[in-house]
Amino acid sequence: MTRGLIIVGLLLASVYIVAGVPPVVSCPCDHVAPDGLAGRVCGLCRTAEEQQAEFYVVKDINPRKPSRHLILPREHGRDLQGPSSLTPEQRARYWRAAIEKARELHGDTWGLAVNGHFFRTQCHAHIHIGPLSPQLNHEDGELFDDPGTFPNVGVERGMWVHAREGRLCVHRDRDLAEVVLER
Repeated sequence: MTRGLIIVGLLLASVYIVAGVPPVVSCPCDHVAPDGLAGRVCGLCRTAEEQQAEFYVVKDINPRKPSRHLILPREHGRDLQGPSSLTPEQRARYWRAAIEKARELHGDTWGLAVNGHFFRTQCHAHIHIGPLSPQLNHEDGELFDDPGTFPNVGVERGMWVHAREGRLCVHRDRDLAEVVLER
């Protein structure tokens, strides 16, 4: 199944290239101008402006992902952002909040995913929350006891996380990471 997911990722990358859809490599959002967050790519930045909590959860608006949610930091700025954009302390709290929400929503089948920059359509940092695909071979990956010790993966790389053997298993093997979650 892992090989199939890689093929799907490559096919999606081809579609992006052929369709002329560029990856998000910079953020056009202007956080000062009244209409500076009007663009589609700034949609999550618009939601952040309305929040009070450090991290917040929204339902994924894609109708093909009915069991998905996103968790986002309230803090945001210019350019492409990801968990790596946060301080180490903020990043640890962010991953902890994401894991807590994922467990609440999906019990023991939870999974988290952050896509690499090529597969992003929003510049605001976000982690996908959903049930981990049962068809996925997820026996590899690095085991951690605390999100504060997760590797700091830059926005150019994808990462996915799930529970394994009572610990947290982190994978850095695909940039289109959200395909490990059920739709």
